[in-house]
Amino acid sequence: MKLFSYFMLSVICVFLFHAAQAQYIPVKGMIYDSQTKQALGGASIKTIDDQTLTVSDKKGYFELPANDTSQELKIVLIGFKTQVISYKKQNGLLNIQLDADEANLNEVRVTGFAGNRTKKETAGSIALITGKDINRGSGVSFQAALNAVPGVRMDQSTLSEARISIRGNGVRSSFGIRNIKIYLNDIPVTEADGTTRIEALDVNSIGRAEVIKGPASSIYGAGTGGVINFQLQRSPYQEQSLEAVGLAGSYGLHKLAMTYRNGGDKINSYVSYGWQEYDGYRDRSNDSRRFLSGNFQLFPDKKRIITLLLNRTTQNSQIPGALTADQVAVNPEQANASNLDKQAGRYQTWTRIGLGQQYQINDQFSNSTSVFTYSYDLNHPLPYAYLRNFYQSYGGRSRFSYNPGFSVLPTQFIIGGEFNEGLTKGTQYVNNKGAEGAIIANIDYRNTLYSLFYQSETKLDDKTLLTFGISYNSLKYDVSNYILPAQSGIKRFKPQATPRVAISHNFAEALTLHASVSSGFSPPSSSEVKNVDGSINPLLQAEKGINYEINAKGNVPGSRLSYDLAVFKMDMKGELIGQSVQQGITIYNNAGKTTHDGAELAVSWQILRPEDNNQVLSLRPFVALTYSDFKFKDYKILNANNEVTANFDGNELTGVSPWVFNGGIDFETQYGIYIYMNYYFNDKMPLNDGNTAYNPSYQLLNSKLGYKKRLGKSFELNIYGGIDNIFNEAYSSIVSLNAVGFAGAQPAYFNPSPKRNGYAGFGFKYLF
Repeated sequence: MKLFSYFMLSVICVFLFHAAQAQYIPVKGMIYDSQTKQALGGASIKTIDDQTLTVSDKKGYFELPANDTSQELKIVLIGFKTQVISYKKQNGLLNIQLDADEANLNEVRVTGFAGNRTKKETAGSIALITGKDINRGSGVSFQAALNAVPGVRMDQSTLSEARISIRGNGVRSSFGIRNIKIYLNDIPVTEADGTTRIEALDVNSIGRAEVIKGPASSIYGAGTGGVINFQLQRSPYQEQSLEAVGLAGSYGLHKLAMTYRNGGDKINSYVSYGWQEYDGYRDRSNDSRRFLSGNFQLFPDKKRIITLLLNRTTQNSQIPGALTADQVAVNPEQANASNLDKQAGRYQTWTRIGLGQQYQINDQFSNSTSVFTYSYDLNHPLPYAYLRNFYQSYGGRSRFSYNPGFSVLPTQFIIGGEFNEGLTKGTQYVNNKGAEGAIIANIDYRNTLYSLFYQSETKLDDKTLLTFGISYNSLKYDVSNYILPAQSGIKRFKPQATPRVAISHNFAEALTLHASVSSGFSPPSSSEVKNVDGSINPLLQAEKGINYEINAKGNVPGSRLSYDLAVFKMDMKGELIGQSVQQGITIYNNAGKTTHDGAELAVSWQILRPEDNNQVLSLRPFVALTYSDFKFKDYKILNANNEVTANFDGNELTGVSPWVFNGGIDFETQYGIYIYMNYYFNDKMPLNDGNTAYNPSYQLLNSKLGYKKRLGKSFELNIYGGIDNIFNEAYSSIVSLNAVGFAGAQPAYFNPSPKRNGYAGFGFKYLF
């Protein structure tokens, strides 16, 4: 009996010893930006009653003792939403993810130019688009969000066609997007030949986007316009939920989607599946899509983050085609007769897989690497032919950062590279009223791109930062023509070295001043390197640009007003000029020089915030203003024999409006009611290089009203409705620049956009 008593006493003592030990197990954690995975140093870890316990170090790490079995902590960092978390000592390492604060974007850390600095500290014009910006409208297009960024323009009239330009670069693209590099979770969406289509991206799955305006070739390779880096949504920290959303609107718009979120300490999971149908504003403009997106973030230890991206999208889209001015006047909803006759459309399935790792090797050395594979199959009847393409690409991007810890002139060094190879197997047939006819062409394109880059950031003093970067880029197109072997060959572009120098100085909270000089290049796409007979043009080279810029950013103390002002001058040379030889055949020459002089201003004023203890949680007006003085400097049209047929020196740059204004107001209450209003003005712009035809100016007013509320502990409801184009404006957002009317026909410039239209939707979330 005594032996049993001693045994039980020993067990109790061991239990009490371990319990006492557990009382003093330290709480350890890492703090990251929820979207970019960047470590966030300087975050205050507080108690619920605002007593500061510790601050995260420059690697985002913190540690503090714990005396309770469970506790709540408050995480506070300027530029990010304050977050209250609950924890237990048994949780192990906390991997806390903070969301950007839309009211203070100048203080949000950005990844542009590979830094971990706030937007205000980063030299160069960088804009942030948050999830709220994307969902300020119906959520079926990026157009409203991108057009709210000064200097950026997205043209779209039907969901099948989109064109994005930054500071006039990319506006002359005949199809898709050119001159701009686009990434998804740091994985290239842009193909090796510089072309991009973003229809594979589900708008509602995007959590944030960074937009670099102006050449960023020193670290991102090809692209004179800039870079857009989209980030898929990640799950809010410590949330496990299942959400159903639905949308219905004018012109047969329907959308349903389901999303699973799990924001744990070991893994962050986001999976979404949905479908979308749209009959369209015009005849033959139906668009249907299926989306599947998976975004997974794993935290094996405090040194590593592993990410996995899965994306598959199917799009079946009809193309109504452009109309003449007379046709628009008679019936803007009609389709182009040729597009109707040939049943023009785009039927496509994309698949994208990416795997990445961020590894903090030691306190001085880190690496970020991603690899990807990307494919699509395209079934594409057009008025002049029937195209069938299959595309497969693979590649990767790796970046090493090293901080040697210099006591004098502290410097961080970055070196890295990017590789992208894509194979297009293309077959072209006669289009017999939407059916394949006789084969016309069978051509394979193997395009290979690689880029090596270097960058250093040196602190000249506590307030001044000097940045120098340079990249070396190589591009090759290998063309195999199986029907006309004589037109096969290899097109090698001259290697490009593109430097960038920038300096920034922080005068005070109200003013950080930046100055930079950067160069960039944009090669012609593989479809643009042909002569009139289909052979490879050996003389064609990349467009080149050099950009001079001064940028001022700041927050006016005590007023919650932030601003971002950029003044720039960009000179482009060797611009590609397209000459329409006949329908479906355009040849290109490096025969143009243009000047891009402009100014961009973004202002945001957070009049009321939650800490004001008002019934109004947020009252925020904002303005984006763009002025563009873009002109042809030396611009000549050459025929197939390189003879000058027209001279447009001094004319306004085609497709660019001198003035663009975007303004709005966000209003949110503690009762869950929210209102978003947005006004957009686009000045008239030339439709052709001769400046003989113009797209008239137009203005749009959009509004959205909603109610979002947590119902108990387990449910969240969001219902909303909106009206776009309240003024019922007749306009064309996307236009066919330099359209040619063959055989004396009137040029078909216009793709009419929808008149007044409305939508309504809901979101219902269950929290586990």
